[in-house]
Amino acid sequence: MASVFCLLTAFPILANAQYGTTVEIRLANDVYNFGDRLDYTIFVSDVTGDDAKIYIIDTMEKKSLLLVAPISQDETRIMANFSFDNIIWNVGKYTLEIEYSGSIDKTEFTIVDDGNIGIPYWISDIAKLWLTYQIPDKEYANSIQYMIDNNVLDNPQPGNTLHIPEWFKYTTSWWVSGQISDSSYGMAMQYLINEKFLTIPFDQETSDSASSFL
Repeated sequence: MASVFCLLTAFPILANAQYGTTVEIRLANDVYNFGDRLDYTIFVSDVTGDDAKIYIIDTMEKKSLLLVAPISQDETRIMANFSFDNIIWNVGKYTLEIEYSGSIDKTEFTIVDDGNIGIPYWISDIAKLWLTYQIPDKEYANSIQYMIDNNVLDNPQPGNTLHIPEWFKYTTSWWVSGQISDSSYGMAMQYLINEKFLTIPFDQETSDSASSFL
């Protein structure tokens, strides 16, 4: 009788061990371009009160903590706040790994270069300051110069005078508010550079007097 009692009391523990909380991470897409945002959904069999830890393993097999996400329901969709840019991210295969209440799941995605432009997230913060006249043209131009130096944009005919047309602020406003994509905004900047509306780099010492809106 005692042995039967022990078996019955042990059964819930064995059942929990065998049928413990499970987690699954499912990508919206398994191929992304520069300018796209990572989009995935977390599925759990039980809401335990634990947070989910999402890690990313890059093309060099380096593992980093990407996000700690609270789980309050059995299905949680997450879209990254920032897009894949051409500077931080490399073309190749990545692994997304999730840990939740002792359970682990993995999935893979690939970043490809199809010619789209991905702009570093911090340039959006600088653009907002520029749009509200909190920083001068030359400081925003430094951000554009950074993208040229890192081969996000091309500068076939460098000069020493800065000109930014007034209407480009409207384009920038559409971009920071999410109405147009990184790639569309990047192509707009590239057009200005190619057509010499926007000339980068410029003379830092004389840019205040040389700067003008066309």
